[in-house]
Amino acid sequence: MQFRKTSFLTKLLILAVGVYAVVTLVSLQDRVSAANERVRVLEEQVLYAEQEYALAEQDLAELGSDKSIMKIARTRLGMVELGEIVLCDADAQ
Repeated sequence: MQFRKTSFLTKLLILAVGVYAVVTLVSLQDRVSAANERVRVLEEQVLYAEQEYALAEQDLAELGSDKSIMKIARTRLGMVELGEIVLCDADAQ
């Protein structure tokens, strides 16, 4: 097999294409890393939203039960059960 002598311009063109390919790959790697980080953040947000949805569904299912009514009476109305002792903090406002 016989090799032909290539011109300086051809060598320069091949070098330019090689440098362009390397620069493009590095640039794309940065973009891929940023996209992977964004995916991770979004997956965490989805997981949190699913947990919140499950809690809301559970609260909705319990709505109307005695336990739910007692919880609402305690938190919103400040009521206590018969025989319960209520402690008040004088410093709290």
